[in-house]
Amino acid sequence: MILVTGATGFVGRHLVRRLCGAGEAVRCLVRPGSPAQEWLQSLSVEAVPGHLLDAAAVATACQGIRQIIHLGAPILEGRDAVVERVHREGMALLVDGARLARVERFLMVSPLGTGSSAGLPFLRSRGRAEDDLRESGVPFVVLQSSLMFGLDDRLISGMIRLLQRTGLLLIPGTGKTMLQPIWVGDVVSCLLRALTDEEVLDRTIPIGGPQHLTYEEVADQVGKMLNIPRVKIHLSRSAVGWMARLLEGLGLNPFLGYRHLELLEVGTITALDAVRRAFGFQPMPLIEGVAYHIVPRKEMGAPRPSSGAERGSRTRHQR
Repeated sequence: MILVTGATGFVGRHLVRRLCGAGEAVRCLVRPGSPAQEWLQSLSVEAVPGHLLDAAAVATACQGIRQIIHLGAPILEGRDAVVERVHREGMALLVDGARLARVERFLMVSPLGTGSSAGLPFLRSRGRAEDDLRESGVPFVVLQSSLMFGLDDRLISGMIRLLQRTGLLLIPGTGKTMLQPIWVGDVVSCLLRALTDEEVLDRTIPIGGPQHLTYEEVADQVGKMLNIPRVKIHLSRSAVGWMARLLEGLGLNPFLGYRHLELLEVGTITALDAVRRAFGFQPMPLIEGVAYHIVPRKEMGAPRPSSGAERGSRTRHQR
C-alpha cells in the first residue's frame, strides 16, 4: 500500500487517480471534515483523518505502508513559523512512521530552488525538511519541480478564466522571471517511475518542462491561443497581492497560492532535458497544455492528454 499526503491538492488529485487506475492500493492522510473525503471514497481510497502535525494520525496512516509519497505543504499559510513547523515536524513524524513500517521508498516533491540556505522562508524550511529526510536513513527520492500546469491549476486556468471574462492579462512585476512550466501529468509520471526505478534512488532530481519562458511569454502564449482582444497590465508585488485577494473573492484569481507568488520572484528553471535524462521521456510543451484547457473536452476524445511517458516512452537507451 502507498501512503499519499497532500492527496487533495493539485498534484495529489492527479496522482491518486493514476495510482488507482494502475490498481495500486492507496491510503491518504486527509484533514478531518475535508469535502474531498467523498471523492477519495469514490475511488476506493482509504482515508485516514488527520494532518501532518497529528502524531497519532500519522502513525496510524503509516502502519503497513510500503511506500510514501509526500506532497503535503502549507502553500496558503502566511506565517513563516507555522510553515517551518509543518515542514520540519511533519517530516519527523513521517520519517518515524516510515522507519517503523520499514518502507521501501519515501518520495517527496518540492519546488525548484528549495534548499536549507534559500532566501525565501518557504523554500528554506522545505529544504531543511528535505535534509532531514536525506539524513534519516530511509530510502528516498526528492523531486524538485518547476511550476506546474494542468486541469484546475492556477498558472494557466487562472489566466484563461480572467482573460475570457475581463480581457485582462495581469503580469506580476516586470514579467521577466524565468519559468519552465511542466504538465502535472508528466510530474505524476516521474513519481510513478521513481517508485521502482533503482537509478533514481537516494537522489534529488530537478524536473521541468521542455521550454524556458518568462511569465510574460507564458501569458502571451495563452492570449494568442484564445484569440480574443486583451489588455496587458503589469502590477507591482504589493498590487499583485491586493489584486489576488480581490479576484479570489470573485472566483477570478489568475495567480498561484500565496507561497507560489513568492516563487515567481526567484524563477524556477533547470536543464531542458532534465526529465528525459532522469526518467527517459520528453515532457509536454506548454502549448499542448494550453490547447487542452481551451478545446472543449468532448472534442478531445479523452478525459486528459497522455503524458510524455504514455505517448511513447523514450527509453534510457535513446537519451
